[in-house]
Amino acid sequence: MIISHGARLALALICSAATGLQAQKRVMVPDDSIGAMIGVESRLLWRDITLADAPGVQSGVSFPVRFPRLPMQLEVDGWTTLARRSSRNYSDQYTASAHYQWILADRPHPKSLVFGYAEYWNPIGGPGNQPDRANTRELTVSGLFDIGIQQLGIRTVHFQLDAARDLARERATWIRGSANASIGTTIQGARTDYSLAAILELAVSASDLRGPLLSGPRPALGFHSANAELNLQFRTRLQALDATTALTFGTAVRAKRLGTNIGWVGLRQSLLLL
Repeated sequence: MIISHGARLALALICSAATGLQAQKRVMVPDDSIGAMIGVESRLLWRDITLADAPGVQSGVSFPVRFPRLPMQLEVDGWTTLARRSSRNYSDQYTASAHYQWILADRPHPKSLVFGYAEYWNPIGGPGNQPDRANTRELTVSGLFDIGIQQLGIRTVHFQLDAARDLARERATWIRGSANASIGTTIQGARTDYSLAAILELAVSASDLRGPLLSGPRPALGFHSANAELNLQFRTRLQALDATTALTFGTAVRAKRLGTNIGWVGLRQSLLLL
């Protein structure tokens, strides 16, 4: 799901807990924007597991489909390795997913739950190219929460809790909590707004995924990885179009079963039709 963020001069502190949800009587509508993105990243990762240690092209589209009383957001994403392609290891990954967003509170501090289903395809699979190891599907749920800290003059704090259950490959569970801190500025024009932002995200995850270095029975649910990511964004907003260019620097401290600690860089261009 593509979620747009308002860009104003602000400093956000990282939080680990939300205030109570407040009922609101206004009409609240899930995100129904049409989006597209394309980018280049230094390696292919899935749940911080390295599938391809080489640069690749990432692309995706997102669009709404409104069933009666059930607005859905559909996504199709792809990742294609540009170098060191192998016929024995993961090199490409494609995903199709559907999301339903249940709004709990509207602006200025929105809170919502997002329920999803995703299918993953890896045309060039892992060892032996076994289809049951290459392709998988999962159920997901995410909690998105924005709060404000008026005493400190902070308008928005964003944090997120994600959970996924693998239904085919390992039948494993993955849980991730993250928080964002950002600072930026906006220049408002007659018809166009321009903004610059630096967004720092810290995240910790747990899972019982085996990882590439562990064979035998699946481990107990425990530490998976800890991430730090810095996004430098330039955003142009017109009346009906939102364009964002983002340069990303990331690093992850991983559990031993996932391999050595890693870092990555990426450059992404996103378009959002409002």
